[in-house]
Amino acid sequence: AVSHELRTPLTVMRGTWELLESGLVNDEAKAASYRGRISENLLMLERLVGDLLELTRLQNPGFEIEMQELDLTEPFRDAVRSGTSLGEKKGVEVRESMPESIPFMGDYGRLRQLLLILLDNGVKFSTEGSTVTVNGKLEDETWQVSVEDKGRGIAPEDIPHIFERFKTDNEGNSGGTGLGLAIAGEIAQRHGIVIKCESTLGKGTRFTLEGSCIPQYQGNFQYRRNGSIS
Repeated sequence: AVSHELRTPLTVMRGTWELLESGLVNDEAKAASYRGRISENLLMLERLVGDLLELTRLQNPGFEIEMQELDLTEPFRDAVRSGTSLGEKKGVEVRESMPESIPFMGDYGRLRQLLLILLDNGVKFSTEGSTVTVNGKLEDETWQVSVEDKGRGIAPEDIPHIFERFKTDNEGNSGGTGLGLAIAGEIAQRHGIVIKCESTLGKGTRFTLEGSCIPQYQGNFQYRRNGSIS
């Protein structure tokens, strides 16, 4: 599967380049379109290689992520800000409602990446004018954060496989590398976070993250910010 995913953009670029070099394309507008196609496939290949390297790192038992005490709402709200920008480009509103703080032990950058992957997925499959919502709640020693969209949904037979590499859906037109949710699954597993997916075709999808707080900080929470205690 990896060789196939790498070969596809390379094949398109080679074929397009050979056509341009042949001298058969005399129309400048058409030539510009072909050059644009090469550029798009180069970008796709760059993203694919980057995601493959990221997934390989996360799946390596010897790779250690930087765990520290933090307020989980901070990397998640950081991701929401980026997700909001993604939504604006597509005319999709991103709304967020989370507790004031969630004491957790984790890697700030990876946790931000985890929620951003889910937000990007939600925005990608949403229609213009719709809304993607991020809702969080804190109960006793556990927390839950969900990302819900009103997009096209996922077929029931695809749901068990969405966290596998190169799995998108039967339509195969996500525009992504097919590795985002696989990376999200690995990040969640590294943090002891349970990630669930519920979806109805034509109505939308909800991803839910569930985890445990740092017990010793319940009710009297301090967390590290930029290496200091605040």
